[in-house]
This record gives sequence, C-alpha cells and structure tokens, in this order.
Amino acid sequence: MKHRFISKDTLKRVTLIIPIIIAVIIVSSLVRARKGPERLELRETARAVRVIKTRTADVIPRAIGYGYVVPGRAWQAVAEVSGKVTETSPHFKKGSLCRKGTMLIRIDPTKYRLTIAQMEASIQSIRAQLAELDAQAQNYRTSLEIEQKSLALNKKELDRRKKLFTKDTISASQYDQQRLSYYAQLTKVQTLKNSLNLIPANRKSLKANLALNEVRLKDAKLDLEYTTIKVPFDCRITDVKVEMSQFVQKGQVIAFADGTKTSEIAAQVPMDKMRNVISAAKHPDSIPADNVGLREVLAITASVRLKTGDLSAEWDAQLSRIDATIDPQTRTLGIIVVVEEPYKKMIVGVRPPLVRNMFCEVELRGRSIPGKIVIPRSALHDGHVYVMNSENRLARKKVGLDFPQTNFYVLKNGLNPDEWLIVSDLIPAIEGMLLEPHEDKSLGDMLAAEAVGESEIK
Repeated sequence: MKHRFISKDTLKRVTLIIPIIIAVIIVSSLVRARKGPERLELRETARAVRVIKTRTADVIPRAIGYGYVVPGRAWQAVAEVSGKVTETSPHFKKGSLCRKGTMLIRIDPTKYRLTIAQMEASIQSIRAQLAELDAQAQNYRTSLEIEQKSLALNKKELDRRKKLFTKDTISASQYDQQRLSYYAQLTKVQTLKNSLNLIPANRKSLKANLALNEVRLKDAKLDLEYTTIKVPFDCRITDVKVEMSQFVQKGQVIAFADGTKTSEIAAQVPMDKMRNVISAAKHPDSIPADNVGLREVLAITASVRLKTGDLSAEWDAQLSRIDATIDPQTRTLGIIVVVEEPYKKMIVGVRPPLVRNMFCEVELRGRSIPGKIVIPRSALHDGHVYVMNSENRLARKKVGLDFPQTNFYVLKNGLNPDEWLIVSDLIPAIEGMLLEPHEDKSLGDMLAAEAVGESEIK
C-alpha cells in the first residue's frame, strides 16, 4: 500500500484558503438575508420655551433718584456775649446727641451780673427822685394855696390904702409900701406856680430815664442769659470750636449741630421717569399755592433706602417740595423728601440713622393706574413680542409701550389678557415654529407683585 505525503507548501495554501471560503459563505448568507432600508416617518421637533400668562394689574408708576442726606434743621451756635468759658457740658463733644434745652457751655457771668446790679440801683434812684418830685409838687400846691390867700389879703389892704391915699388920709410912702408888699407876695405866688409848672417836665424826664434804664436792665438780663448756651431743639453735635477756659468774642461760632427730628434728601430724578409718576396725578383747575396742596394733588409717596456693602435699611418718607430748576448738566429734576424721626428706629450695627452726607436711593410712587398689562423687559424684541397661539406655535405681535419701569414695560396695546407670552430668548425665533411650553409661574407672580410695588424682579 502506497502512502501519499502532502507537502508543507500545500498545507499552508489549504490553511489560508479555508478561512477565506468560510468568510465568503458568511458574507453570502448575510447578503441573501438582508432587508431593505427602514422608512421612518418625518416628525417636527418642538422647542422648549418658558411662557407666562398675561394678566391685567393696577400699576403703580415709580421713579428712582439718588441724593445726599441733609438735616431738616441745622444750628450754628454763636456766642452773643464775650467772656471766658467757665463751664462745659459732657455733651459738648462731636457726635453727642442732645435734648432740647441741654446746656452746652457757660461764659463767665460776673460782668453781666454787675451790670444788672448797676441798672437796678439806677432804677431805684430814679424811682426815689420821682417820689421826691411828687412830694415836692404836693408841697408846692400847699404853699401856693397859702400864698394865694396871703396875696388876697394884701390885695384888700392895698385897695383900702388906695382909698385912704385918695382922701389924703395916709401918706404916699405908706401907700407905696403896701404896693411893694403886694407885689412881693404876687412874686411868691408866681414863683410857686412856675415851680409847679416845671414838675410835669421833670417827671417826664425822670420817667424817660427810668424807661431807658429798665430797657438797659432787660438787655443786661438777656446778656446774662446768653452766658449760658443751650440747644434750641433735639440735635446732634457735628463740630465744636471752643474749649474750657477759652475767651470767646461776641459773634464767634462755638459749635455746629444737626437736628434729629427730620432728615431731608434732595434726590435727582430723570425727567421722563418723573413724568410717569406725575401723569397719574389729579388735574386741578389751578396750581396749588403751597406744598401741602401740591402733595395732595400729586399723591406721591416715597421711601428712602440706604445700601452700602451688606448693610441695607429703608425709611418711609414724604414728598416735601419740588426744586424750582432743572439741573443743566444731567437734565434731572430735584425732588426733596422728608423722613420723620430718622433716629427713632436706629439699631446699632444693623440700622443706622440718616445723617448728613449719606448717599441714598429715593423711590417715588404715583397714583395706581388700573387695568394695565405688563411684560418683562426681556420679552420685548424691537417693538414686538413672541406669543404662543392655540396650536402651540410661535406668533409675532407688535405692541405699543406706555412707559418703562425698573424691570418691566407697561403696554398701551397689542396684547390681551390670558395670552401666553414667551419669555425665553429664542435664537432663531421663526414664526410658526412648534413650541413645548413650560409655564414660569414664579416669574408671573413676581411681575404682578412688582407692578404694584411689592417686590422687584431680580
């Protein structure tokens, strides 16, 4: 029996061919078993968007301005008399709070007390002279009455001797002697009358001198009062200019103080923002002549905010008056608001008082405008808004703006209540595109709250 041996080369070829044959068989099987391409149905992809439902709100127009705090009342303490400072109060220091009537300093009163004593002595002397003059007048009247009676007797005796002289019963010398006696008595009477006539003039002179000295006494007493300097109202000392034992001159400034009862902020508000606030005001037949009438017509309420770092505080304020001029550089209107009792709610480290030169934000609020639709600023695109129609597709609408506020616009027209307003920033925004809406209820609530001034959209 013959055996055939396979060569090594033949074996290698067989080893290579077998895998190829197997691969060809597998591929042929797959080709025969394959199916045609699967046909998929074409579907439109919806874009996810945030929407809010439009609704009407009673909009309160607001305007924001900024300004510096000044005290409602300021006091410059001036010395009204000269002298050395003999006493100072513990409150006579920069930053101290003082109640009305608190004594700050006392100037040496010795000189003014001596002046008062001198004036009082002069007045007593004049009053004594007046009393003496009254007594003298009474004495003159009594003496005049006596002398007039004596004159009457002399006149009778003169008449009697004249008759006797005409009858040559007495000599001429005797007649002349009686005449001399009569005229001497007449002179006494006239002298007393002249003295009495001078009494009113002397009395008038003394009374005038008395009045002058009484005025000088009042002036001296005022000077004595001026030696004690007291604060005229509740205030806070902002600066002191004198010290203990220092000599002060009349008219010298000794201290500065700011009142604590009220604080004023003169805020600069843009004209267009102020117009929105005033537009809702009443329209009277005539312009009010006083600030109270103006406040009633405008019905503007105000609040003041202080924001510095992590410190924030707010105060209710009242419109006081409107500046008479426009700032020529910024074209803003000055609005002065008043905060009552700025120190009353002070909390150390938490809520500071309103003090001079604080930079604050002032918000003014006008009368409520009913039935307005408001939209976020981000929802406006070149005078148009995007809404979602009943088929969940995007529609573009033109809207008319009434006025803007901090974070929203108030519309005149273009939108109705209960429309779905798109608030997402769509890029691109193609009219008619399919939308997948997600209502942003919190944004809608915040928008409604801000419209009535209760919160702000951050």
